[in-house]
Amino acid sequence: MQLKSDDNAQWGESLKDFEPEYTAIKAWSPIQMYRLIGKRTIISLDNFEPTYGKYALYSPQERRYYFKSFPGVSLWLMLFYKTNEDWDSWDRIINDFRQRIGAGLVYLLLTEEEIKDMTEKLVKLYTTNLSDNGKLDYRLYIELVDISLRYEEYKDKHKNLTGFRTVCNTFETKIAELWKLAHTQK
Repeated sequence: MQLKSDDNAQWGESLKDFEPEYTAIKAWSPIQMYRLIGKRTIISLDNFEPTYGKYALYSPQERRYYFKSFPGVSLWLMLFYKTNEDWDSWDRIINDFRQRIGAGLVYLLLTEEEIKDMTEKLVKLYTTNLSDNGKLDYRLYIELVDISLRYEEYKDKHKNLTGFRTVCNTFETKIAELWKLAHTQK
């Protein structure tokens, strides 16, 4: 890496400055900061951990990419926690991270080992869920994780609501459509 630094931060003038140690991938979802634990292939909140700990945060004002570490917030907090902007706990960290990803300012910094691990997971998920050989598309994987976790959260919190089964059927149909799409993309 060819980063510059001062007492407060490290940064690069471009994403190339993080090479060859890291490969930069633009983040579009907080889910990208998490991975399935071990050899698990079931998409469930309990099966994810924060792992991709390094990222570059682009500062448009300074035109720099700051080298940052992910704080290790749980996936449930990142996706479902209702924050209060005036509170000064995880709320500020979660709000800032969600907003920065939404603004397109975050780039995951992945090592070769992390890329290899993710590739193996995508192959394993495809093989396990579709009983066929292939590899799940990464963008489709993130979408599947998002909808599956939102479905899990809905089932936990809203089982006594009117229309519960209808909403569950909608989630299940969307998940089935995404797996079907994965099979056609192969």
